Amino acid sequence: MKKALFFLPLILLASDINPFGAGNVNSNNPYGLTPDEKAIVANKKSISKLEYETEQINSSLNTLKLRMNSYDEVINGKLASFNTILNELNQTQSNYLALKSKINDMNETVNNLENRINSVENEISTLKETLNAVVDNQNKNMQYVKKALTDIYTQLKNLKRPLSVDEAFNKGRNLFFAGKLNKAKEYFLYSLSKKHLPATSAYYLGEIAYKQKKYNEALAYYKKSVNLYPKKTSFTSTLLYHTAISFEKSGNKKLAKLTLKKIISDFPNSKYTNLAKKELEKLK
Repeated sequence: MKKALFFLPLILLASDINPFGAGNVNSNNPYGLTPDEKAIVANKKSISKLEYETEQINSSLNTLKLRMNSYDEVINGKLASFNTILNELNQTQSNYLALKSKINDMNETVNNLENRINSVENEISTLKETLNAVVDNQNKNMQYVKKALTDIYTQLKNLKRPLSVDEAFNKGRNLFFAGKLNKAKEYFLYSLSKKHLPATSAYYLGEIAYKQKKYNEALAYYKKSVNLYPKKTSFTSTLLYHTAISFEKSGNKKLAKLTLKKIISDFPNSKYTNLAKKELEKLK
């Protein structure tokens, strides 16, 4: 019995059990626990387990966050590249629209130029027709004019006191305004043959022919007057208006219209401008 009692403390020490630690819930190996204490120990174990799992979850979350940050950097880089490409596309589209607008403007310019060229070609064609018509009229009347000049010159030579060219011109003007057209014509033919105020002399000869309704002859003299002095004079608007009427009376309405338009554009303040507009309306 004594041996048994002797070995009892040794057994207790070997098992590392403190006989005074019963009911200690904070012990690593608690014993002698009441039901409530056992529940507390179980809860502490559960809490420890939850804390461990929470640490594991937080660690996983941190890893995910690092991955997400990495993905965000990649995505942001891709977005930046996409935005760059999008801006380049927008700029390309803008350049395309600007180029398209320029091409449209150039096409319009080309069309306008083509229309202008066609208009100029028509004007040139019309002027050629005018020139040919005037040349034909001049050729028709040239023989008549030469004969008339010869006759008048002979008559003036046979005068007792031959008139000077200046006197002949003034005589012709007085007779013209007095309505004695045939006699006036003789003096203007003389002054024209002597090249005295030739453009004015040719103009008066054209006016005489116009008043006598000899429209082809009038056109020949008007053309000669303009050729001799192509600048504007005090009688240019009258000459052009009567030229237009002479063309109309001769059956050339196209040249009549062209001449009337020239009066309207070049002599806007002339008394013949309104007459030209009315005449142009009649010829439409």
